Amino acid sequence: MITKLTEQEGCIVAEFINSKRFTLAVTEEVKSELKPILSQSGSKMIFNLESIEFMDSSGIGCIISLVKTAKNNQSEIKLCNLSKEVMEVLELLHLPMILDIEKDLNDALAHFSKE
Repeated sequence: MITKLTEQEGCIVAEFINSKRFTLAVTEEVKSELKPILSQSGSKMIFNLESIEFMDSSGIGCIISLVKTAKNNQSEIKLCNLSKEVMEVLELLHLPMILDIEKDLNDALAHFSKE
C-alpha cells in the first residue's frame, strides 16, 4: 500500500506513505487504491501531497485520471499541500484551472464543509 487513507469530517484523506516521488513507479498502485473510492457516487477525497517533492508526467497523468473518475461519478477530489516545485510544474501546464487545489488540509476540509 502506497497511500494511507483516513476519514476526516466526511472526507477520505489520502496521503503517501514513505514516498517523496510521485512517478511511474507508483502510479498504478495509487490508481488501484483510489479509483474504487472515487467511483462511488458522492465521494469526497482530499489528496494530501505534503510529502511529495517530485512529480513526473506519470504522476500528473495519474491525478488527471483520478479527477476524471471523480467527475464521471459525481465525486470530488481536492489536492492540498503541494510543494513549491510541484506547484510550479502544474502551473506551467495550466492545470490549476482544472484541478481543485487548496493550500493545506484545513482549507480543503473547510471548502468541502461549505459545499
